[in-house]
Amino acid sequence: MRRAWAEGIGTFIVVFAGCGAAAVGGAALGTIGIAFAFGIAFAAAALALGPSSGAHLNPAVTVAAALAGRLPAREVLPYIAAQIAGATAGVGLAVTIARGRPGGAPLVLEALAGGFGRHSPGFYGANAALAVEIGLSAILAFVLLGSTSRARPAAQNTLTALAGGLGVTLVHLVGMPVTGLPAHPARAIGAAFCAGGVALDQLWVFVLGPILGGAIAAMALRVSFAPERSVLEEKRAQPS
Repeated sequence: MRRAWAEGIGTFIVVFAGCGAAAVGGAALGTIGIAFAFGIAFAAAALALGPSSGAHLNPAVTVAAALAGRLPAREVLPYIAAQIAGATAGVGLAVTIARGRPGGAPLVLEALAGGFGRHSPGFYGANAALAVEIGLSAILAFVLLGSTSRARPAAQNTLTALAGGLGVTLVHLVGMPVTGLPAHPARAIGAAFCAGGVALDQLWVFVLGPILGGAIAAMALRVSFAPERSVLEEKRAQPS
């Protein structure tokens, strides 16, 4: 349960910082600035919480970890539930702040939920949105979990935080023009349930895509690193 709480706190940090940057300073920061806001926030949260939970901070990464044998099955649902709760709180706080300026921000929730078709920043269709969600989630999960390989034990937490931060930045640089704020089912769920309407209708892309991407990453991890376990699991297996 403590590890799940850590996932919730870390996901809140990432989503609030990234969505806050998009909602409050998006016009000034642009795609590059928002992407780095998400990446820096992830790196900071991973440095703080990596030793506790492994710092997945994303349901797609948790699914990949479980399918790759890096996380016990019993921890998957608590991790994901905590991630959704943390992401929803992060989105809610970011939107509350954004709406505090003159004129408010009437469409901010829809923008943070992501979308395809006329709700895509670049008017990309459902097939393109699903493809980018699958591909970018697979890359992110593989990079993050690959950096916890037993073959790299030195400065493990720092390496994972750096790899994760770079991966998150890359995902947003590539995916933001297509779907808005990509490859994070918990953030998409939180924003869609707050926004309702079309965001809920299109939510399936932002849940199904990353989960499939996580499954692909798990297969790649098993091929590349099997049968080893993550450093986190090695520590848990050691007698106290």
